[in-house]
Amino acid sequence: MCAIAQHFGRPGVPQDQGWIESLFGHVKREHPHLLAITDPVTLRAELAEVRSFYNGVRLHESIGYVTPNDEHDGRGQAIRKARRDGLERAHQTRLAWHRNNRHTQPDPDPR
Repeated sequence: MCAIAQHFGRPGVPQDQGWIESLFGHVKREHPHLLAITDPVTLRAELAEVRSFYNGVRLHESIGYVTPNDEHDGRGQAIRKARRDGLERAHQTRLAWHRNNRHTQPDPDPR
């Protein structure tokens, strides 16, 4: 509508297209059944499912193990904070348990 052409890099130059090559690599590796589909209608339906999974379910390392939808909608920071807080609570719980269940006497029969 704005007469702006999208440019994804020069054809035949993978260094210009690193992000899209990475996406294709993930999709082909995680969904190998797509390579066997020859019917365009079936492929389009399968790719819609993969897109939904990739953006809404799959956790992405590069954005802190949240989904792109979470990050895009502004929930990413809160999810990462809740995860850090939960890990800290679990750590404190483990420390308290070990402090309360300490062995004060040596085991007479250490086998």
